[in-house]
This record gives sequence, structure tokens and C-alpha cells, in this order.
Amino acid sequence: MHTKHHHPIMERYQQKPNQKSKCDLDQQTMAKIVALKVDANPIHYSVIYEWLSEIDPYFTDSVQTNIDCHNYNDSTAETLYMNLIAQFLQEKIPNEEVESLLNNLITHINNWIIQSKQKQSTVIEDIEGILEEDLPAAVTDTLMTRVMPNLLAISEETEQLRATAEESSNAVDKLKEELKKANFFAKTDELTNIPNRRGFNEHIEEMKRLSAKNNSGFALILLDLDFFKMVNDTFGHIVGDSALRYVAKLLKEETKGRDCIARIGGEEFSILLSGASYDNAIRVAENIRLKIANKTLSVKNQSKPLKLTLSSGVAIYRPNEDTDVLFQRADEALYLAKNSGRNMVCGEKNL
Repeated sequence: MHTKHHHPIMERYQQKPNQKSKCDLDQQTMAKIVALKVDANPIHYSVIYEWLSEIDPYFTDSVQTNIDCHNYNDSTAETLYMNLIAQFLQEKIPNEEVESLLNNLITHINNWIIQSKQKQSTVIEDIEGILEEDLPAAVTDTLMTRVMPNLLAISEETEQLRATAEESSNAVDKLKEELKKANFFAKTDELTNIPNRRGFNEHIEEMKRLSAKNNSGFALILLDLDFFKMVNDTFGHIVGDSALRYVAKLLKEETKGRDCIARIGGEEFSILLSGASYDNAIRVAENIRLKIANKTLSVKNQSKPLKLTLSSGVAIYRPNEDTDVLFQRADEALYLAKNSGRNMVCGEKNL
């Protein structure tokens, strides 16, 4: 009886309930490639197919944001593709275990080589000493023509193995660095160079773990720029991108220590404040709101200045609650701020 095996990449795209059929996805992918006016190469096909399949909501959102901002091109597609590959590697390859196994293997090989060379050296010295004795011609001939050449050959092969082990060790180190870089880019927003939603999720899970360990709490602030589509329509997407980088820089300056910021959507950011009370989190959000609202940005070749405002929602983590529940409260507070006139901060206590 044969056991059926599935390739891990193919398993990713096996149809699930309510998932689009592969045939439909193939057709839609090609149609979208044509509509976007990009080449039908493997990179674009993989990115668009993954986007349409909606397997990873965060990756789907990243592609959607680039398309909505008319920023989907060869360069952004290549970055998205590398993020996709890095995510797959991290999910499918136990990096730390593989690294540990390889390092242990190389250590054992190196130790064996050292011991083997010592033993070979001892044997060769012993044979050379024996050859100085008065031995029968047949014994001397065997030692000289068969034993010694084989020992020397083994010594040479051992040295070659040592060199190979050293190369393998260097390759492992290089692979480790490449995986680390890929992992970083998979969790980093390309435009603002701060964590993306996937990176932010990793931080929030770590904060939840520390919260349980230290019996401490943290605050979540969701921030969304007001009327940002109007900014892009009025000033163009290049200025819009600069505005997003400006907001990310300001958020970096306003948070420090174990606090974490991220860009989790097109013009939506989030902040985790370690150990912050509700009132402190409200003050931080209000301070950020005021700094952005009071700043006038000049735009090159534009007589009209750029004024940004944002709305924020604040929620406090409750022990053992799901991340989605925390996000929902902060999101509801954010929408309350939006619906109440924008350019304001609302907290979960206002709900």
C-alpha cells in the first residue's frame, strides 16, 4: 500500500470550501495581468495568483494597496514576490532546527577529521619505524606499495573532506544570513521601513506572552489618515507616499523602548504601548494627532500646502483575550472618531 504524499507548495493551493477553483484563478490571473499591463512572467503570475486566491489576508492586502495606489509594477511585484517566498520558507522550514542540525553535523565532522588525522599520523610514524627494521622483502614491499599509499590517500581525502566541511559551514552561515534578510523583508513595509501587519502580529503575540508572564498590560492604538484618497488625487501618489513616510517617522519619534509601530493597511497605522494605562494611551494618541494636525507640509511645485489629520481608536488588552477581539474594540473606537467628524481620538470607553 502506497502512502500519498503532497508537495508543500501544492498543498497551499489545494481547494478548500468556498475557495475559488484553480481553473477560475488561472483565468482571472491572466486577465488581471493583461489589465495591469505587466508582463506575464512567473513573478507577476505568482503575486497576482496569490492575491486572487486570498489565502493570506495580509499578503492580499499588500497587493491590493499597491494596485489601489497605482503602484503595482515590476519593482513592487518583485518585492512582494520575495516577501511571499520568505513567508513560505519561514512556514515550511524550521530554520532554527535545521541550523542546529547542520552546525552539529559540521562540528562532528571537524572533530572526526582532527582525531582521524592524529591517528593516521601515529600509524604512519609506526610503519616508518617498522620499515627501518630488518623485515622480509615481501612484508616491506606490501607496506611500501600498498599500506603506505592507501594511508596517504586516506589522509589526503580527509583533508579534502575538511575543506568541504569548512565550505559547508560558510554556506550555512550565508544561508542563515539570507534567511534572516528575507524574514526581515517579509515583516517590513517596503515604503515606510517599519513593520507591516505580519511583523506587527509577531510583536503583539510577544506582548501578550509578556503580559501573561509579568501580569502587565498594554494598549493598542489604531490610527487612520483622514481623506487620504483626496491627498493622492490632489497631489499625486509620490506626494502621498512621502506623507506616509512622514507619518511613520513621526510615530517612530513618539514611541520608544518596547513600544511597536506598524503600517497595517494603505493609510492605517498601529501602535502597541507596553505597560500603558488607558489614560496614558489616550494622551499619546492625542499628542500624535495634534502634532500631525498642526504641521503644514510644503509640496514641491505646488502652491497649495499639504495638511494632514488622522483619527485614532484606543483599546486596552484584557488578559487572555484573542487579538482579533482587541483589534475589534480599537477599530470600533476608530470608526467612532471617523463618524464623529474625524481628526479626533476615541477610546473604547466612548463606545
